[in-house]
This record gives sequence, C-alpha cells and structure tokens, in this order.
Amino acid sequence: MIDPLIIGHLSFYQKVSLFEGLNEKQLKSIMEIMTLSEIKKGDLITREGEIGDSMFILIKGEVEISKSLFLPQMADQAVLQEKALIRLNDKQYPFFGEMALFIDQPERSASIKAVKPCTLTVIQKKALLTLLERDHTIKSIIFMNIGVVLTKRLIKANKDILKLTTAFSLALQGE
Repeated sequence: MIDPLIIGHLSFYQKVSLFEGLNEKQLKSIMEIMTLSEIKKGDLITREGEIGDSMFILIKGEVEISKSLFLPQMADQAVLQEKALIRLNDKQYPFFGEMALFIDQPERSASIKAVKPCTLTVIQKKALLTLLERDHTIKSIIFMNIGVVLTKRLIKANKDILKLTTAFSLALQGE
C-alpha cells in the first residue's frame, strides 16, 4: 500500500528523470517501497565516505553537494576542507545516492547537506532490487535512466578535469 503522503506527490514523481518512461501503474509499484523523510536545515543527508544503502529524491527544499579537498584517508594528516560543488532544489526534480544501488558496501562519493528544510523520498536498495527482480520492464527502464544520468555526470566530470588540467599546465608554464 502506498503512503497517502507519497501518493500525493504522484505528479511530481512523473517529472523525475529516474522514472521517465514508466506508466502510472509501474510508478505506483515503486511508490509502494518509498518512505518520506523530513530533514532540518543544516542537517547532513549523506556524509562522504560513509556506507550507503539508499537513494533519495528531493521533493521539497534545497541541498548542497560537497566533496572533501583531501582524500578521506588523509583526514588526520591535514585540515579537512569541503568544497561545495552544486546546489539542487526541488524545481530540478533531482535524485541522488543512486550509486549505492550498484555495489555492495558503497561509500558515499559526496556529502549532501540541507540548506533549507527538505522533504525527501527514500528508496532502500534491498526493497528496490526486490521490486526490480519481479518486474524486468521497470528494471530496464530504471537502469537505463540511471545510466543516462551517470553518463551525463561523467561527461561533465571529464570536461571539468580537462579544464583543471589545462589550468594546472598553464600555471606550471608561467613559473
């Protein structure tokens, strides 16, 4: 049975790229395994390096995604600083934490903090994988959609690396 608070967001979920291509019945199957979570401003949703087993959809609010400037293994040797990478709000229909679905004991790749009070949908890995094993059509659509998002993120990361490498090379030439 779908939580009445979750079913109230059906039209929102239909705009989330993760669910693109699903019909209403298929989407409602996924909504049955969702839970809602209210997050206070300033609270961490995920912490870089921690083990994760769920993904999130931002229904209301705004979050900031940040990464440490040092490797977590070096945290005791240096002052650990966070670099804010991006802010996401509910108008973008974002989801995050999806990499936790693909490997056992996945470490979170970034910290995510609520910069405004947030309402999140939480999808647990075990519940989602159980559902996807029962319905291979939903499985192929969801994994294709996640693949598209991860590919876009990888393309952006490659461009960012090229810019950083170029800037570093130019800085070294100027010395």
